[in-house]
Amino acid sequence: MHTLKTFDTTMPDVDTLIELIRDHRTTEALEMLKASPALAREHSDRLGQLHGATPLHWAAHRNATEVCQRLIERGANVNDSASDWWLTPLSWGADAGSAEAVELLLKRGADVNQDAIVGTTALHAVAMGGATQGKRDPDAYEKTTEILIRNGADINRRTNQQRTPLDEAIDNENDAVASILRQHGALTSKAST
Repeated sequence: MHTLKTFDTTMPDVDTLIELIRDHRTTEALEMLKASPALAREHSDRLGQLHGATPLHWAAHRNATEVCQRLIERGANVNDSASDWWLTPLSWGADAGSAEAVELLLKRGADVNQDAIVGTTALHAVAMGGATQGKRDPDAYEKTTEILIRNGADINRRTNQQRTPLDEAIDNENDAVASILRQHGALTSKAST
């Protein structure tokens, strides 16, 4: 017999809130946030690649726009860069092709060209396409790319390794994003020297 995990939302804990968001348990996450609004500004202390993430990072990654909105209303920083992976909530959303969350973050003041890690931006993240290299939902990655460009993303921004978003899209065979980038005049690092 399979039983669902339940969480005691009376014990405020940022990692429990993050787990609810990760598991798409929106109602429970919103209830926990309502009971403990300070959790919106906390960071995970769990060791590993995802160390330093906030609930907003995860809500953006899961395209949980209602949760994103509530977190921001309760003081979550849209430009928080304390995470050890991709750093910003905007880049986490872009990495997952979470178009609606990306648009919300931008409307609420996220810096579209903020350095995500080693010189990358959210546009580099969407070009890499997350774990599926954009193949899980090419339309979502296209839409996310268009939103970032429409909001002023530097389409030829170079990383510390001199790579442009188009380089990343090509190398990751993220053809949908590569096509959008080319339509907007993006260049590879070889072409832009």
